[in-house]
Amino acid sequence: MARVDDLIKCMASQLRDGDVVYVGLSSIQALLAVMLARAWGRDVEFLNVAEIYNPEDVVITPSSGDPFTFKGGVGIVTSLDSFDLARRGLLDVMFFSAAQVDRRGNMNLSVIGPYEKPRVRLPGGAAAAYLYRRARRVIMWLMEHSRRNLVERVDFITAPGPTRNGPELVVCTPMALFRFDPEVNELVLEGVYEDLSLGDVIDNMGFKPRVREPLTRLRKATEEEINILNRWDPNGLRYGRRP
Repeated sequence: MARVDDLIKCMASQLRDGDVVYVGLSSIQALLAVMLARAWGRDVEFLNVAEIYNPEDVVITPSSGDPFTFKGGVGIVTSLDSFDLARRGLLDVMFFSAAQVDRRGNMNLSVIGPYEKPRVRLPGGAAAAYLYRRARRVIMWLMEHSRRNLVERVDFITAPGPTRNGPELVVCTPMALFRFDPEVNELVLEGVYEDLSLGDVIDNMGFKPRVREPLTRLRKATEEEINILNRWDPNGLRYGRRP
């Protein structure tokens, strides 16, 4: 469970003052990352699929699209308006998760196995194919760091990876941080948590990544930060618990 809190801290650390950030459906961990960054004092404009602009507080419910998750706020920004911001290049950050991501940054939210006869049919990408290439930066999170979701090649490309023209892409996992390098056109391992080794990370992947030296040692979530997350998420829904 602590690994999920580390993952949230990793995402929060990628946010910058002045960012315009959008959080979509099924994105409890991303929502908490935005709130944690704000608790640190980061000045971010918070847009979300519930369409409540800059909520003052949250209490996590099973759906990040539930308007009752959000408390306060200064107005309404519709999803249509948020998508238009992305179209005009004014959306700084979009969060995504994925069932698979490969070394080229392609993401899969559609099927596991052949598309015509998949072993698993997933919920699908919703607006992923549109927003993945239109946000200035993408922060992706994986709830699991394993050979089945960090793969050499995704089974299906729901949204294609970045190009030299963007977006910037980082991937946070419970074990590491990756950053897409347009010069080599692939994800590069940039950080590993302070209690893990480089071998721990690479042995649990489906491809061997390039490593950026010096490797960053990622800080785990502190007890104070976990307590803050527990205030917003007292039922532990970020860990996959049922309400």
